[in-house]
Amino acid sequence: MNYEFLGGNLALDFTNTLHSHGESDPSDDLKTAADFGEWAAQAGLLRHKDTHKLGRTHADQARFRRALALRELLYEIFSRAATGKRPQPQALRNFQSFYQNAIRRAEFHPVANHYRLMWPAATHPLERVSQEIARSAADLLTSEALTRVRQCSGESCSWLFVDNSRNGMRRWCDMKACGNRAKVRRFRRNLRRSVGKSFGAEDDFGKTRRPLDAKVRRTRSGRHRRPGPRA
Repeated sequence: MNYEFLGGNLALDFTNTLHSHGESDPSDDLKTAADFGEWAAQAGLLRHKDTHKLGRTHADQARFRRALALRELLYEIFSRAATGKRPQPQALRNFQSFYQNAIRRAEFHPVANHYRLMWPAATHPLERVSQEIARSAADLLTSEALTRVRQCSGESCSWLFVDNSRNGMRRWCDMKACGNRAKVRRFRRNLRRSVGKSFGAEDDFGKTRRPLDAKVRRTRSGRHRRPGPRA
């Protein structure tokens, strides 16, 4: 499948692989370790040729479960940030422990005119992906962009994103998806209200008015016809 990367931060994109978070039956894009590897490849973290053998060992399954636990932890932290709340202390401690273990293996490598923290080539691909996600989460958590983390306003969407709009009023993860669906729902709701008013409105005497087309039908059927002028 083709994954979407709309969060503006790798860690948020990772949390968004679980849809309708918090509902009784959420939809998960990452059902296997192989799915996790494919997502990482599309995110630019792995080469596609390095993903073919992922998920075939018990160790890979354990790495995948740890990645899902990290995803749940990040959602807890950043969904609270989206409502202006600080992370729960225990959640923050758990993430700090994960991040410290990840960064301990990182090394500085020159990139153009600066340096970048990278993990040794011998690091297992799934471990390296989780470490990159943790690094992105830490970057967001320690930046002013944390105040721009938002949660989609879609009825059944739980996706998180960094609002980089000029006015800081972005409401949807994707205007073409959740935004358009909300517009359609709003249009239908307003239409039902206007139709209800037309058929259920009362006149000044408290009587329910019939719609005009109903009056026309009754006149055409020969009932309630006004008497014509006398000869």
